[in-house]
Amino acid sequence: MKRILASVLCAALLGAARADDAPQTSAAPETPPALQVLPGRLGYAFAQPEILLRQRLFGLAHGLSLLAAACLDLPEHSTPIQNAYAAWHAKQCKAIETIVHDLAEYYFGPRAAEAQWPDVSRALNLADSIQPALGEITLYAACASLPTAIVRERYELDRMLTEGIEPAVSPAPTFQKPVE
Repeated sequence: MKRILASVLCAALLGAARADDAPQTSAAPETPPALQVLPGRLGYAFAQPEILLRQRLFGLAHGLSLLAAACLDLPEHSTPIQNAYAAWHAKQCKAIETIVHDLAEYYFGPRAAEAQWPDVSRALNLADSIQPALGEITLYAACASLPTAIVRERYELDRMLTEGIEPAVSPAPTFQKPVE
């Protein structure tokens, strides 16, 4: 079940795979060169509010997907996380597609159609693991709070994108350690 959700998360975030229309030959297919970020576009676009908004929303969605994927290793949280993330993603998929498309255009220009989630993540220099972002918060505590947190306004990417609202920057929540 964990592999299935991980595959769904990756598929949802990476977009649809493209089929190669060229006939298959016995020779190994040529790998296209890695996507290169256009000169002067690596990192955040502080001077371009529309792009910066999309970058920040992408970062929020990226962090959420990393947390959801990491929570799959905790059996007691796996099902609630799967359900919460799937419901959230169903509501936000159009906004996510728009954000990825717009950032792909910004970062990769004429090769934007080839860009996938990891390419945009790399262009923003985002982490591949949620652990550094958790700080002193345990994965267990973060996973326990995710199903209730994901339905809050903070994760309404579609609304923030439409209204041009920057995601709130707030300090990490404080969790109580269980009394033993």
